[in-house]
Amino acid sequence: MYKFAAAYEQEEIVFGAAKPGYSHEQIQQWIEFMQSQNIQRVCCLLAPVQLNKYSDLLGIYQDKFGSERVCWAPIEDFQLVSRETLQEKILPFLLLANQQNEKVVVHCAGGIGRTGHVLAAWLVRGRGFSNQAAISAVRKNGRNPYEAAIAAFLKGRNPWKVIAELNALLDDCRQNSQ
Repeated sequence: MYKFAAAYEQEEIVFGAAKPGYSHEQIQQWIEFMQSQNIQRVCCLLAPVQLNKYSDLLGIYQDKFGSERVCWAPIEDFQLVSRETLQEKILPFLLLANQQNEKVVVHCAGGIGRTGHVLAAWLVRGRGFSNQAAISAVRKNGRNPYEAAIAAFLKGRNPWKVIAELNALLDDCRQNSQ
């Protein structure tokens, strides 16, 4: 349900998912499902244009999970996260969840591309995976960290350059963990 799955098979803290539906009832069902999975934190990657379709989704998350347990790190659809957002916002939030043994769900819209490359970054930084092992691990659970590269052609960008950017992002995760 909601494409909910761990970042990799043995992961116990960081999970990925798709967004909730737009109605108040659908949001409540999503939250109840996440809480039934013992999720205590939410990292929302929805861009402002996507978030604006909700009536205060982040406020609802803060009410249900606590304001300090909600991270909003907007990433445009079919784009990679910026180094700054990843290193200064997302990874510290996930590392704190890990330290406090609090399960966290990372979600974008479909739970595939943006969620996929953020989960791969987590596996590199938090679990010591190689870039390729992290990408393979999240792909096994239905994510596609290469989604931005696949869509690059439609946006007039070179897909190989986007793949190189993803690898550089993942390399930065490793360098910053030492």
